Amino acid sequence: MDSYGATARIITTLNHVAALRNFIDPRKNQLKFVCSWTWNIFLILMVAVVQLRVELYLLERMPLNIEHVAYIFQYVTHAFGYTSTVIIGLYQSKNALRLMEQIDRVDENLKNLGLEIDHRRLSRHVKIVGSFWLLNAIIILGIFIAWAVRTIPLSCSSTFTYIYITNAQSIVLYDYNTAIFWLGSRFKMMNQLLKTLLPDDDERNTMESNEEIIFKPSSNFRNRLETDCSVIARSSEVSQTSSVNDTSNFKKGSPTDGKLYLLQQIRSLHLQVCSVSKLVNQMFNVQILIYTFTTLVYISISTYWIYMEIQRKTDVVEKLDLVLIFLLDGIVGSLKIAVMSYDCEYAMGQASKIIDLIHSCTLYQESAELKDETLQFLWQISYTQLEDTNSVRYILNYGFVRDCLYFVLTYLVIMIQLSQNLTKNDQMNGTIF
Repeated sequence: MDSYGATARIITTLNHVAALRNFIDPRKNQLKFVCSWTWNIFLILMVAVVQLRVELYLLERMPLNIEHVAYIFQYVTHAFGYTSTVIIGLYQSKNALRLMEQIDRVDENLKNLGLEIDHRRLSRHVKIVGSFWLLNAIIILGIFIAWAVRTIPLSCSSTFTYIYITNAQSIVLYDYNTAIFWLGSRFKMMNQLLKTLLPDDDERNTMESNEEIIFKPSSNFRNRLETDCSVIARSSEVSQTSSVNDTSNFKKGSPTDGKLYLLQQIRSLHLQVCSVSKLVNQMFNVQILIYTFTTLVYISISTYWIYMEIQRKTDVVEKLDLVLIFLLDGIVGSLKIAVMSYDCEYAMGQASKIIDLIHSCTLYQESAELKDETLQFLWQISYTQLEDTNSVRYILNYGFVRDCLYFVLTYLVIMIQLSQNLTKNDQMNGTIF
C-alpha cells in the first residue's frame, strides 16, 4: 500500500454501499453511474418515505400523548439525519477525491526530504477501528435475527431501519477518524523535523517539559539533507561568481544554509497539512454534527422507552432482545464518538506542539535569514489557526463528550417528568369522572 487511497480502500467501498460517496465518472462508465444513482435514490426513498409510513402505522395503536410524539420525533430525526448525511456525502465526493490527492502530495514531499512514509501503521489503524465497527454490527445483527424470528414483519422492518441508519452513518466517523489519524501522524513528523533544528540545550529543555523522544533522523534523511545543502551551496557559489567578478565578495555555503532550507521545507509542509485539515473540516463538519445529534436523540428515547416499559410493568425479559439491540446500538454509537474525540485531541495536541518548538528555537540568533523565516513561520501558524477557528463550529474533545452526556441526561429527565405529570393528570381525571 503506497498511497492513502489504497490504504483506505475498504472505507471507499463502504461509502459506496451506504450511498455516502459516488466516485463514478459517467463519461467512463455510464451504466455503472446510473446503477449507482438508482441505488442511492432507492435507499433514500425506503428510509425517508416508505419506512415513515410503516412507523406511523405501528404507532396508530398508541394513544396520542407525549410518548407517541417522542417516538415519531425519533424516527423523523433519524430519517432526516440519514437523508441529509447522504446528500452532503454525495455533494462532497469531489472533495473526497481532492483530499486523497492532497494527502498523497504531502507524503510525496516528505519522501523527497528523505523521510520514510510507512502506510502500514495507518493500515493497521484502519483495520483495528474497522474490526470494532464490524464486530458491533455483527453482534447487533445476530440479536436482531434471533428476535425477528418470533416477531411480526412490520416491527422487524422498523427496528432494522434504526440499526441500518446508525451503522451507515457511523461510516462517516470511520472515514473522518482515518483522516484525523493521518493528520496527527504528519504533525508529529513535522515536530520531529523541527527538533533536529534545536541546539543540545534546547533539546534537553524540551525533553524535561514532557515532550516526546527527540527524533533521530535516518541515514537517508541525513544524506538527502546534505545533498540538498550542497546543491544550495553550489548554486549560491555559481550565482555569486557569475554576478560578481570580485573574488573578495565570494562566500562559501555555511551550515546556516542547511537549516534555512530545512525550515523552509517544514513551513511549506505545515501549510499543506493545514490545507488538508481545512478540507477535512469542510467535508465532515455538518455530517458529524448530524450523526452526533441523531445518536444522542436515539440514546435518550431508547432509554425512555425502556423506562416506560418498566413503568407499565411489562415483562422486560420477553423483550430482552429488543432492549439489548437499542442499548448496544446506542452505547457503541456513543463510544464511537469518544474514540473519534480521542484521536482529535491527539491531532490537536501534535499541532499545538509546533508553536512551542518554534519558540524554543534560537535560530533567529544565527542569521537574519533564519530570523525572517522563523517570523514568517509564526505568522503562518497564527493565520492557519484563525482560519481553522472560523471553519469549525465545534471542537471534538473530551469537553464535547461531556456536553453530549449532559444532553442525554437532560433530555431524558424532561421526558420522564412530562410522562409522570401526564400519568398523574390522567389518574386525577379518572377519579373525578
